[in-house]
Amino acid sequence: MKAFKCAAAAFAVLGVVGSGQALAACPANSTMNHTELNSTFPGNTVCAVRGSNRWQEFHQAGGALVDWKKGPADPVDPTKQVGSWSVNGTGANARMVYNYGSGGTYTYRVVSNGGGLYSFCNGDEVHDATVRPGQQSCGF
Repeated sequence: MKAFKCAAAAFAVLGVVGSGQALAACPANSTMNHTELNSTFPGNTVCAVRGSNRWQEFHQAGGALVDWKKGPADPVDPTKQVGSWSVNGTGANARMVYNYGSGGTYTYRVVSNGGGLYSFCNGDEVHDATVRPGQQSCGF
């Protein structure tokens, strides 16, 4: 279970090394605006899988970003706050911003693909994700 920052680093390496797979382009659907972002993500868990990288981050209302890891009761890899998230901009310029402290800050354009599927786009990187209600495991 990786945070967006870990997955972004893995995708950058795959792009440089050349895995034989081209990175997908961001969908042409409309970018979610600030109202949509602020009503979809607070209080919910984003689940994403790309190759062997998997991550599940709870978007706490107020901006805390919590990595589920193996759950709050796990003695080795418990749930913990890994950074913060926010929505910056308005209209088509709205972006999700993830701040992992010394791990960096990442900005994504978010596209709703319908059926509960979303794409987080940052340049050539595309992270496809789903959203689960509340704070919970994504089941992987």
